[in-house]
Amino acid sequence: MQKIILIAGPSGAGKTTISEYLTKKFGIPRVITHTTRPMRPGEVANKSYYFENNASFSKLHFFEHVRYGSYKYGSSKEALARAWKKNDIVSLIVNIEGAASYIKQLGKQVFFLYVTTSTRTELKERLLKRGDDPKKIAERLSGNELNLLPDNLKRDAHIILNDNWDKTKKKLNAIIAGL
Repeated sequence: MQKIILIAGPSGAGKTTISEYLTKKFGIPRVITHTTRPMRPGEVANKSYYFENNASFSKLHFFEHVRYGSYKYGSSKEALARAWKKNDIVSLIVNIEGAASYIKQLGKQVFFLYVTTSTRTELKERLLKRGDDPKKIAERLSGNELNLLPDNLKRDAHIILNDNWDKTKKKLNAIIAGL
């Protein structure tokens, strides 16, 4: 059975690190998402994102999509189908609403990892260390941007407390061995 590993959690919890580890250690690729924003230096079309215009974006069938400013971002059924043609197990970093949408639509094909740390102080320190703006950090660590795990998704979530990378890797290894 084809599976998608969804990775959600607050900024600074280690979602990208986990996604990259799954790719390097197990060959589990990330599903490529779509955006209408222009390509940035260093990005590669069809690898960093599927770069769309408003017309092509509107023709896609999305699990979830959002608008940030004047640009749209989303993950589509078409992109997931493309990823599954190459690999039976793929991963995707999503927000909480995205996780709920995938779980609702794909059920048992979803393996949902909720990644967090034991304290908000740890999240704040990681965000500062990676160079995020202190005002943006305050926004991210409050309200909806915190991406807290709601009660209705707790039964579907496999929670990883990512305070120690070696312990996290061991948990990930065990999870992948069980898929």
